[in-house]
Amino acid sequence: MLTRVRNNLRLSWKQVSASSAAPLPQLSASEQTRSTWARLIESYADVPAVYQDFFEPALGVGREFPYTLLIPATEGKLFRTRELLLCDFEDGIHLLESSGSSYEARCYPLQGISYLEVRTILLDTRIKITGLTETGAPASSTLRINSACSHLFAPLLERMRLAADGAPGTLQSPHPGVFDHWNRLNYKFMNYARGSLLGGDRVMHAILQPEIRANQVTLLGRTFYRTIAPALACILTERELILIREDIRLVGGHRYGGIWDYIPLGVVTDMALNDRDDRLLVLAIRLPGSAPLEFQFQAAARPEIEQLLDTFRKLTT
Repeated sequence: MLTRVRNNLRLSWKQVSASSAAPLPQLSASEQTRSTWARLIESYADVPAVYQDFFEPALGVGREFPYTLLIPATEGKLFRTRELLLCDFEDGIHLLESSGSSYEARCYPLQGISYLEVRTILLDTRIKITGLTETGAPASSTLRINSACSHLFAPLLERMRLAADGAPGTLQSPHPGVFDHWNRLNYKFMNYARGSLLGGDRVMHAILQPEIRANQVTLLGRTFYRTIAPALACILTERELILIREDIRLVGGHRYGGIWDYIPLGVVTDMALNDRDDRLLVLAIRLPGSAPLEFQFQAAARPEIEQLLDTFRKLTT
């Protein structure tokens, strides 16, 4: 008797579940990936309702809608992010982060930005903005995006880099061949360096630092090395200091990532070269409202770095 009742209950539950639960549409893996991509917002009508009140001042007669990007929220096993709206509006970069039915706003005035960092490894790109907010408080914000969308952020990065030192933009192309002599030393960094220049940039000094390694252990006749400092390029132009380095993380035994730091010369309060030990030097770059940025060089690079520091002082005094 008890068994019959149990079977009837199971049958009833299956019938209710089949009739009330309609099958949910399944997204393919590529569709799920694209749903996390940033996209361009081209008009007020496309702005999500939660952010629309912010854009009402931009609707005046004759005013163009500001350059705006929407970065969807992500729900990953290792990290999660909230939806974010990035907007170039009123001489500042505004970040609106979704918070339930409202949002949290932060603004970085263009000439208050201390430096930009772009970190890319395969399809993962992170853009870090560091500087003073509109209230004068030091702050830093990191945007995490799919590298397939990085072209959408290029206009914003260029605008921040050109405006940070107050210099007008130009459409001229950088001098061709300026890094050709790096071809035999590091072809990848030659291309990284070429792509880092803005139109009209004049390179005043450039240093290419190979990876610095130390012997870790020798086993069965094979020596394994420890990376002390990754390969590094240091480029001084008339408007900014550009530092490019490899990401130390390995993927299948290879390094596919790079990190680009863009520092306006006008915000650098000091640059100093210090000895770490007999083999290593540290270039310390001090900026307002943030900890110094430090980059390691081999001791043999001292003459080149001192020449770079001398050129920097001439440009900034």
